[in-house]
Amino acid sequence: MTTSESAVAAFFRTYDRLNAGGDIAATVALFAEVFLAAGTQGAQCVRAADFARALPKRKELFASLGCTGTKLVGLEETALDARYTLARTQWSFSLEGESRERREVVLASTFLVDVGGAEPRIVLYLSHQDPVAALRGAAVEQA
Repeated sequence: MTTSESAVAAFFRTYDRLNAGGDIAATVALFAEVFLAAGTQGAQCVRAADFARALPKRKELFASLGCTGTKLVGLEETALDARYTLARTQWSFSLEGESRERREVVLASTFLVDVGGAEPRIVLYLSHQDPVAALRGAAVEQA
């Protein structure tokens, strides 16, 4: 494993821990000041300050769908050059239904991480599925 791969793996362990702990400011600090967010509905540039305001609402929405937490369960790294690493990730979303039955939904996302600065920063976040639709679908299946 190269130093860059090791640094990216450590970076995502930190991201996972901060996200699970609800530390919005520290989570946002892992992203570039402006980054590209892309998904099934298209792509847009997002300012870190706007992201910080949106994250609590996103967590509330996920909680309303029965999501009790997320966990990084897969990471594949590809160094594109000395500065950028592509990270393909898989995240397990834990769902708890009204009957207290637990279920896991695994969703994939890809990140482009700038490893050329003092600290790695996410410059691209790509969600391969619509997480809200996936969680709603899993909630319906669980009911």
